[in-house]
Amino acid sequence: MPRLKAQLHVHSRQDPIDGIKHTEKQIIDHAALNRYDVLAISCHNVVIFSEDLRQYAENKRVLLIPAIEKTIQKKHVLILNADIRAQNLKTFDDLKTYKELKPDILVIAPHPYYPGITSLGKQLDKHIDLFDAIEYSWFHSAKINRHNKKAAATAEKHGLPLVGTSDNHLLRYFNHGYSIIEADRNIPSVLKAIKEKKVKVVSHGINTWKLLPVFGEILLRGYIKSFTLK
Repeated sequence: MPRLKAQLHVHSRQDPIDGIKHTEKQIIDHAALNRYDVLAISCHNVVIFSEDLRQYAENKRVLLIPAIEKTIQKKHVLILNADIRAQNLKTFDDLKTYKELKPDILVIAPHPYYPGITSLGKQLDKHIDLFDAIEYSWFHSAKINRHNKKAAATAEKHGLPLVGTSDNHLLRYFNHGYSIIEADRNIPSVLKAIKEKKVKVVSHGINTWKLLPVFGEILLRGYIKSFTLK
């Protein structure tokens, strides 16, 4: 079975919340340059996917998976193989119904225990039956990594796979967290392999002293974008 390098949580310029500089095609170019086989562009509350983007990625030997990072009851939920119906989800009951209507999706808990009101926290345990995997975030250092350790413990407790991502906002950190998946290069095979735990987390983290400046840069970009949209 092939071993696919996968980046499953990436934001682009079309994201309505985050201030991102790079376009979808620039992301695809960057993924191809770094020898990724699988990519999911997962903007907040909107599915960024088109036949043009799919074909552009395919021409570079990158499998593009439709995705969204949806805010559900004020919490972030990452959905792979999503369609535009996912944009209308508001509650966890909605998510349950969506999974029943579209069973070929994969629902991931992104950065579930990181500080912030949008992280799932206790809602992950409450709605654990709705989740197929848990994210192991790149945003950590060798000394500061307790949030990922808690995510790993929850995954082990409930028998769920861990998925490594970069939750990418800054391309220079694109390769700091990703997954290696044992699957054929098509969406059903990739999602099935993740559910079956045929996935390995690769997460390099960054130096501890960089954590605060990087977080500040991401927040500042988001603030500037919100200000310019007013």
